[in-house]
Amino acid sequence: MYALEAKNLSKSYRTRKQEVAVLLDVSLQVRKGEMAAIMGPSGSGKTTLLHNLSGIDRPDSGQILVDGQDLSAFSQEGLARFRRKHFGMAFQDFQLLESLTVEENILLPMILDRQSPSKQARQLKKVLELTGIGDFRDRGITELSGGQKQRVAIARALIQEPDLIFADEPTGSLDAEAAENILCCMQDINRQAQASILLVTHDAHAASFCHRILYLEHGELSGPKAPACRRDRARKGGQG
Repeated sequence: MYALEAKNLSKSYRTRKQEVAVLLDVSLQVRKGEMAAIMGPSGSGKTTLLHNLSGIDRPDSGQILVDGQDLSAFSQEGLARFRRKHFGMAFQDFQLLESLTVEENILLPMILDRQSPSKQARQLKKVLELTGIGDFRDRGITELSGGQKQRVAIARALIQEPDLIFADEPTGSLDAEAAENILCCMQDINRQAQASILLVTHDAHAASFCHRILYLEHGELSGPKAPACRRDRARKGGQG
């Protein structure tokens, strides 16, 4: 069974003058334990596709199955609960709350789901070790570098042990060294936690860390193709 399967997704947006088709009959699968990339130029519909696949938005037509469950069968409230439990999200702009500490940001999904303090503590220990950010768990978000903020965002995405992690241009706002560290971190997570990861990027170097690359252009998906240069490094010691 696939971690994620999308069938014949279409999505359009209406402007004042016309209807713009963004996704045209898109189908894809992500296998359990796979790290896959979707590449495409700006405006190709990558973020729209990610938002539809992750339940942030709904397609006009088509079907999305996560571990065999159809997302269209959920109410808005039910979908929100399902997303917190089964999905992890990492964004280019981090989307961290500056009023909370690193630890509080990471634990937020578990707090919203009213998980027990003991379970929160166990999960927090795991993700701090996986992402290498235990040394600054008590810091404020404004005290962190961009690379450190992205590690916090990834740790938050992992805290509920999701089946699938969606990463939208996670290295887009980072310098080269911090980006390399984040990609190695994600590769370690994919390998050690067996988390399925779908990475959206315009960067061929970032995509080369994945097992498989799909290409989205003019609303249509092509592929899959293996990366031209498969990256498989041990995570570097720097925190970014």
